[in-house]
Amino acid sequence: MGCGDGLFFPDLEAFGSVSGVESDERIVDPLGPYFAQIHLGLFDQSFQTDQYFDWIVMLDVLEHISEPVAALEKARNLLKPGGRMLLTVPAFNALWTRHDDLNHHVTRYTKKMMTLQAGQAGFKIDNQHYLYHWTFPAKLLVRLKEKISSADPSPAKLPARLPNAILKSLCRFEQATLTQLRPPFGSSLVVSLSSH
Repeated sequence: MGCGDGLFFPDLEAFGSVSGVESDERIVDPLGPYFAQIHLGLFDQSFQTDQYFDWIVMLDVLEHISEPVAALEKARNLLKPGGRMLLTVPAFNALWTRHDDLNHHVTRYTKKMMTLQAGQAGFKIDNQHYLYHWTFPAKLLVRLKEKISSADPSPAKLPARLPNAILKSLCRFEQATLTQLRPPFGSSLVVSLSSH
């Protein structure tokens, strides 16, 4: 769900056949290699399929949906028996910045909120933990800066190659060390779900 132009399809195809849903048709190339595997439209009642899935992956999508429990229920109903779901969402409304406004987020999540919504949708949470711990204080500083400044939000830009490589290494190091301790904070939440 929210597959864009199929960026992750080559990696996912190592595990089986892949199909996707993308609501923004502007980012899907009609001449792209995965166009026929992508449903263009919202993940709501307009999305109809007779397919059932072993895995559903929803990375940074649920926070855009005004009725998340209904979306989770729809996803659960598309899973085969024993099927699983993996999702990520931004964490903690205390970290809300203009970036969230710009990206039309409805909310940011906590473990408690995710547990409640997943349960209402008939899911069991197998595992959930926060990610990107070092960005938590960074996002708090951005929020403070935004309270002082009245500048309009602008789209995020990809850092130059060297800073991006450094930040990527920092994130990988953090995931191999601090994340293993499961600290109760981070700027994202990753969740693994299975149906009851």
